[in-house]
Amino acid sequence: MPKKKPIENNLTRLRKALDLPQSEFARKLGVSASIIKKVESVKRPIIPDLSTRIFAETGVMWVPGKKAKPLNYSKADHAAWKQAARLDQSTIKAAERVITLQIELLLAASVRPGVDKGHVVYNALLQAVNHIKDEFRMEKHIDAELRDRQKTETRLYAVGELRKNDLLAAQVGFKDDPKLTDDERIPLTKSTGWLPAKEIFNIWWQHREFLKEIIELDEKDLSEAQRSKLAAIEKQADKEIDAFLPQRSIAPT
Repeated sequence: MPKKKPIENNLTRLRKALDLPQSEFARKLGVSASIIKKVESVKRPIIPDLSTRIFAETGVMWVPGKKAKPLNYSKADHAAWKQAARLDQSTIKAAERVITLQIELLLAASVRPGVDKGHVVYNALLQAVNHIKDEFRMEKHIDAELRDRQKTETRLYAVGELRKNDLLAAQVGFKDDPKLTDDERIPLTKSTGWLPAKEIFNIWWQHREFLKEIIELDEKDLSEAQRSKLAAIEKQADKEIDAFLPQRSIAPT
């Protein structure tokens, strides 16, 4: 039985023109490799979101419902597009103004009389920004930018705490050394200024045994000492959130 010829549509041609495996092409677009695989095997159509991502990366525009001719694309075409569409330190301010205008309009609309969606829209925007950060694997680059801007803080960390918390260890660049004991405290620096989710996670992580203990109890059964400790933990988490959220301006009376 003759071997079935593999399907080659324009997305496959585009990816091959860039000499990229599906996983790397997906990473550049900020989608999963499975999505690229399904589209290339004609098990999934190119939806508008994916079309927009492809255009942003390559300059190739997909027209829904139109049978396209075989795509002719090259690395030179890609290089020319990237040069034409490139943002740099001198142009990001213009891009920032465009995005800021859209966000301001969206937030203003969310607090109009009778709408009352300000908080949920604001929270959704924060989640969307964080989602984009994860999609395009921007975390280490954001960390580098924050450090360049000197948005950092230095604290003393217990070696034992860092050994148990991989996330915190990565944040502060901890390099373990067998000569260090668990109770030693060392000064390390981490960037600040991004969403406070990690800081809050680290707070909860430090008290994980205590939290596990009180989760199994009814609130009415908590001792005064437990209530006090829980309140202190919540206050610490609120402090991280307050440091990130914009401060309310109070109009003079």
